[in-house]
Amino acid sequence: MGDILEESLFNKQPKQFDKINFQAKAFAANYCGTTIIRDSIFAIVMNYARKRELSVEVLRYPFRDEELWAFTFVKKGTLFLCVNAELAMCKQIFAVAHELYHIHCYAEDIVPDTIAGGSLLDSKTADDMAVSQEDFEANAFAGVLLMPDSMLDEQIKLYGIIGEKITVDDVLTLMDLFALPYKAVVLRLVENHDITPAKAQKLLKMDASFVSERINLTGRALAWQQNSKDVSYFGSLLDDMEYNRNNELLTDSREESDREYLEKIRKGFCNEG
Repeated sequence: MGDILEESLFNKQPKQFDKINFQAKAFAANYCGTTIIRDSIFAIVMNYARKRELSVEVLRYPFRDEELWAFTFVKKGTLFLCVNAELAMCKQIFAVAHELYHIHCYAEDIVPDTIAGGSLLDSKTADDMAVSQEDFEANAFAGVLLMPDSMLDEQIKLYGIIGEKITVDDVLTLMDLFALPYKAVVLRLVENHDITPAKAQKLLKMDASFVSERINLTGRALAWQQNSKDVSYFGSLLDDMEYNRNNELLTDSREESDREYLEKIRKGFCNEG
């Protein structure tokens, strides 16, 4: 199951990880509150955009390419965050949190170049095999934001999970609680000093098919393994059209042309790849 631990910011740049950990906690205090985030991350992106007075559209549709998780770009002053709806929900959630860090760097003028040039998150980058420094930081930010130290400590205590005795099923319990992929949960357990790197390596060496089998047998984290390819979302395009239709602001011909245009966009994305 990969080298997510060895290639992580926590392992390669511990001081920078501490800085990102602090940034993620500060961000959560301002924009997320104190509840477990899970799929609320989509709303959090929009709340951040509202507070920072950014024009942001979150678009979700199937790319028919499991290697492509998400990408973000700027066009005419609007940020477009595009998420692959064909991925498991836990991966979509992590992808949005990862891209949120890039958006944050852009909005705060920390490192605006990544979004200005267009960021792309693929499966290799999500597994902490990132090339750019900002992608390393974005992975760490996403993990801490979605599974904060304090909440992780709380859930470990509540469920009686014991560090070095942790099993795959215990990891699945945490996956269920925080809606994160298996590797991301194991990495957070190391970052939070709940398990040793040696224990983490044993967990990461578990065959993916075995983990999937345990998910199906126990039902833990099963809901977060489902995709949302049947529920594509085109940001405010559809919302605005429905508002105009409900308030009778469109002529019949304009409403029909708008629907045809939206369907053309939908088919275009579904036919890619």
